[in-house]
Amino acid sequence: MNEICNKKECTGCGLCIAQCPHNCISIHTGVMGHVYPIIDHSRCTDCGLCRKKCPANTVFTYHKPVKAFATWSKDYETYKMSASGGIATEIARYIILSGGAVYGCASLPDIKIKHIRIDNVDDLPLLQGSKYVQSDIVSIIRPLKEDIKVGKPVCFIGTPCQVAAIRNIYKDKPDNLYLIDLICHGVPSIQELRKHIRRIAGKNRIDHMSFRKQNQYGLYLFSSNKVIYSYDLFAKRFQDSYMNPFMDAFNVRDSCYRCKYARPERISDMTIGDFWGLGDKYPAEEIPEHEIGCSVALPSTEKGMFLLDKISRRLNLYERPLQEAIDGNAQLQHPFFLNRRIRIYRNIQHLGYMPWAYHLLVSDIILWPKVRGLFRKIKRLVTI
Repeated sequence: MNEICNKKECTGCGLCIAQCPHNCISIHTGVMGHVYPIIDHSRCTDCGLCRKKCPANTVFTYHKPVKAFATWSKDYETYKMSASGGIATEIARYIILSGGAVYGCASLPDIKIKHIRIDNVDDLPLLQGSKYVQSDIVSIIRPLKEDIKVGKPVCFIGTPCQVAAIRNIYKDKPDNLYLIDLICHGVPSIQELRKHIRRIAGKNRIDHMSFRKQNQYGLYLFSSNKVIYSYDLFAKRFQDSYMNPFMDAFNVRDSCYRCKYARPERISDMTIGDFWGLGDKYPAEEIPEHEIGCSVALPSTEKGMFLLDKISRRLNLYERPLQEAIDGNAQLQHPFFLNRRIRIYRNIQHLGYMPWAYHLLVSDIILWPKVRGLFRKIKRLVTI
């Protein structure tokens, strides 16, 4: 067996590593730090299980969302600490109080981003907030399978490709497994994020980092309970050499440009994310002001509707046209387009970590507003 799947379609989920009965698959770090599986052929028995379980080789059944909702938590602390509306926290809270376990992405000290298991509501803050980087799910697959086996309600929250990996563990999806996928902008690598942080933070130990600050987007680094780096993406567009390539899809995985999950139909029980475009095309007078953010909830199965019904008393919940949610999120329509600028950037990165490459490739976009402003000043002076 030469390869498990087409490398350009590999999502780096790690399911092949977790499922291999002979432990002959390991992680290899490629260009821009993205991880790929590599087979030790001296130990491989060519059983084919890795290829069979690989989501890249699977034709999934997709479901059109049943309804679309604009929503945010009625609990102000939950709302304030969450990335947008706090619906993921409310779902996780319900599962835990039902005696279950939740698997979600956590930002841990020393720049570690990985999925963890929680079964206590006191640990919910560990899963709150956005993480604009690929997380590791390999270590949680075994405990998740054990929880499913003993009948616990289990909720997995992750990117669509991670949800596809969990879905592919089973031939028939267990009744006690709830899958929640996030509207995904693509995933840069943790190695690239670490290089960026080390470059700007020096020898400071990073205790915590955040990519969202209420309704602001950017990168915020904390050391000894102090903010040592603060970057607001929209106030200082193009300055940060990690967040900007991410926003413009320069540093995501190859598979993100051909993502088969970037479509209106979903493979999860419910899709959640930011409700971009709310009220732009459709009247929204009945929706009160929401100071921090608003989530979109797209239940696609009966289990998704069941979850939403169970937590509805803790939510401000407003049904919206499905097309409004789709129109506001490009990743519910199609994958990113691999344009010429992105291709050049990625070719440069083959030579090594070169953060300046992004700014060079978008220099015309950065400089044009300044040049235009200069022309306006000259025009006013000439007129005077």
